Amino acid sequence: MDKKRFLPIAAILVLGLLISPVVASAQSSSGSSEKTTYMTEEALPDAKEYLPAPNKPNNSLFVGDLAYYQWGKSVRDTERGKRAREDANSDFSYLCSIFSPAVGVTLSYDTTPAICRLLSKTSATARAATRKAKDHYKRVRPFDEFKEPTGVPEMEASYTGSASYPSGHSTRGWSFALILSELFPDRANEVLSVGYEYGESRVIVGYHYASDVQAARVSTSAVVSVIHSDREFAKDMRKAKREAKRLTSR
Repeated sequence: MDKKRFLPIAAILVLGLLISPVVASAQSSSGSSEKTTYMTEEALPDAKEYLPAPNKPNNSLFVGDLAYYQWGKSVRDTERGKRAREDANSDFSYLCSIFSPAVGVTLSYDTTPAICRLLSKTSATARAATRKAKDHYKRVRPFDEFKEPTGVPEMEASYTGSASYPSGHSTRGWSFALILSELFPDRANEVLSVGYEYGESRVIVGYHYASDVQAARVSTSAVVSVIHSDREFAKDMRKAKREAKRLTSR
């Protein structure tokens, strides 16, 4: 090849290599511009305004939290304790896997894209609504309070010093339970049972008090109730209901 022709071509190739990461980054940024929640944190009910302050060790109500914590430790070596350790996983795919048997449908972005979109955004919205309460109360986790090992020791370092009220795991699990029970009303008992036990697992492994979990269920229920008035949520719910009906009518 003639050298005079080769040099401009080489320069173009090099320039393309330099520019492509920038273009890819820009595309990635533009692709992630979609809202991850249905409503802003400011528009959602503020959990620190309507939830009671968490129970303290010198409060008589703390007796219930302590009793539940002791019960949780007592079942860690049982099958229930094993499941509680597995429930320490809060990944979206794990939540889909534990709720799939309850609804009788395999939940995934490949098989149920509309339902998963609804679940993901609802979960993120409910989670956002707990931040102010967590930051405000800064409740010490039970394993931190009692200086005792948990049922999931490999995660202790990442949770030490973080706030436990309301429970983030329970928020995710209960948001799945509420949405799926609406999409699959005939399987509501099974779905709500999974959601309840997922929250209870946090008490068993020692990362949350029972009242942390209860507060999460209340705040999540409040959020799901409010976002039903959101137009984007309503649109996604209609799509998810059509998808659920199609899958269950086969």
